[in-house]
Amino acid sequence: ALADAHAAAEALAAACAAWDAAASTAGAAATAEQAAAQSAFEAAFDAWQRVEMMRVGPLASSLTAVGGADLRDEVYSWPVVNACRVDQETVEADWASADFFETNLVNVYGFDALEVLLYGGAENACATQVDINADGSWAALGADGVARNRASYAAAVSARIVADVTTIQDAWSPTGGDFAGSLAGAGGSTSDYETDISGLNAIFDAAFLAETLVKDEKVGWQSGETDCGLDDCGTLAEALLAGRSHHAVVANLAGFRAVFSGGDAGGLDDVLVSVGREDLAADLLSALDGADAAAAAVSSPLEGASQAELDALYAAVKAATDLLKGDVATVLGLEIPSEAAGDVD
Repeated sequence: ALADAHAAAEALAAACAAWDAAASTAGAAATAEQAAAQSAFEAAFDAWQRVEMMRVGPLASSLTAVGGADLRDEVYSWPVVNACRVDQETVEADWASADFFETNLVNVYGFDALEVLLYGGAENACATQVDINADGSWAALGADGVARNRASYAAAVSARIVADVTTIQDAWSPTGGDFAGSLAGAGGSTSDYETDISGLNAIFDAAFLAETLVKDEKVGWQSGETDCGLDDCGTLAEALLAGRSHHAVVANLAGFRAVFSGGDAGGLDDVLVSVGREDLAADLLSALDGADAAAAAVSSPLEGASQAELDALYAAVKAATDLLKGDVATVLGLEIPSEAAGDVD
């Protein structure tokens, strides 16, 4: 999954560099290169959405996970996003400085920021009292200036995405941090995991994102099944400008299937088979087939989908995750992630 994401990110960076080169001379007229960069963004974004379901070790939180290094947020920080901050940085034009990515918060780079640059157009998302509007600096750029700055900023951000995905790959590699070896050898003397079950539980925690991230946040916020904390949950929908929220869920479910089934190798389903619960593995995979079908049936971004489509998708994902957090956790003696321990859904 990381190899696929890296290849897609490299293609995205090349497309953004071409847009930057065209925009430096043609300004707002560089529409063909921008459209190509948008297409590359969609492919790279979908590839990353599979990785979203694999937050183990370096991709996971440094506060809660063994080997956690918060590297996921460096690449993509949704739902922590701020289009206005990206627009402010578009005016500031400081992305070429040596410490830009180290001194700024994650909401001004990564896929979420890049989406604003590629799809934001000549307008900004800031209120009238915010500096770039109040002092006239945005208006002073003009449409061509905004286009040139967005393209140049996008080239820098997309190159950083490639670098961050490379860092993650290195952290997993036997020639780098060898987190893969640590996870595979859980319970051994050279592993960061004290027991084999703790390593298995780390994989279960990643799979559990189908419950918390996909069902509760991505689908639940838009269907009304879960409370987003705002009057209009539509404003929290993923990839609003690019219109990719429904595609993101499809890719998330593919990532969940990869974690559960192990791809061509061993997965949680094989662990269930080894303890005589092949029926449970088959039931969850069948439920996941239903979730895939429900996601494929949503023909528009989630924030604009019909209530019937959203209800069907929520119910289908819930059918799979109920088995995961109920029977699978019980049979394998796994712990529910602490952030979801109080969930009674």
